Amino acid sequence: MKIPEFINQRLSALLKSLLYWIVFLILLFLAGSQLKPIFPDNWNEFVYGIFGTLAALIATRILLKIDKKSFAEYGLVWQKGTLVRFLKGLALGTSIFLLIILTLILFTELQIDRNPKAWNPWAFWYLAIIPLALMEEIAFRSYPFLKLNKVFGLRITQIVISLAFALYHILQGWDFQIAFLGPGIWAFVFGIAAIRPNGIALPTGIHVALNLIQQLIGIKSSANESIWLLKHSETASAEAIAHTDAIGLLTQILVLGCALFITEFHIRKKNKARSFN
Repeated sequence: MKIPEFINQRLSALLKSLLYWIVFLILLFLAGSQLKPIFPDNWNEFVYGIFGTLAALIATRILLKIDKKSFAEYGLVWQKGTLVRFLKGLALGTSIFLLIILTLILFTELQIDRNPKAWNPWAFWYLAIIPLALMEEIAFRSYPFLKLNKVFGLRITQIVISLAFALYHILQGWDFQIAFLGPGIWAFVFGIAAIRPNGIALPTGIHVALNLIQQLIGIKSSANESIWLLKHSETASAEAIAHTDAIGLLTQILVLGCALFITEFHIRKKNKARSFN
């Protein structure tokens, strides 16, 4: 019995995406285990991000060669509006996350203060966030995303990429719940930003903004690496902390809800445009 062509296409897209991620993770592991120890500790994130980006590009090149496609066909070349789209993403990501922080401050007992232990206020070290975010956007919003979107459509692609993105963070040592409620949810936002045929500049800008703000307020850094600290007072009760966790979860659910709404809106708009052609 002959397998229908559309099933072959879907199986091929899934297997090639899986192969892509396997190659990427192997190269990323080699970069982390063999190259990071060569450099001073304070350069770790730069080294990991830069060589991780190269790993993602190499994995992309391998799969593109199999498909006989080019980087340009997947939006992985510098274009006239690339910088503008990156800056738009940076502004959008900053706005979204500052709104989340404002919500937490207004409706919980969290407070934000200058970090008295901050030893590294220079912007230079925060620049490592750019290659780290770019690495992940290439690995999850370029070849695999476009490959899956072509045969499965945006709805299923968003779900598959979200699961893959969360699992990737679990492999990086993240807690299971945090990986799915954090990166797993934001993957939908990055995916929406990546649906335009203009490359990954916009989602990379959003990604950089989110990671940068978290670094600056101590969410994704140690106590002496952030300029500010978003935290409870030392006398905060268990009830206050639980309330904060609940509000934080609610903001993540709202982000997911908005992302799903925009995803469905895009799908309906695309289907409507097809019906008129």
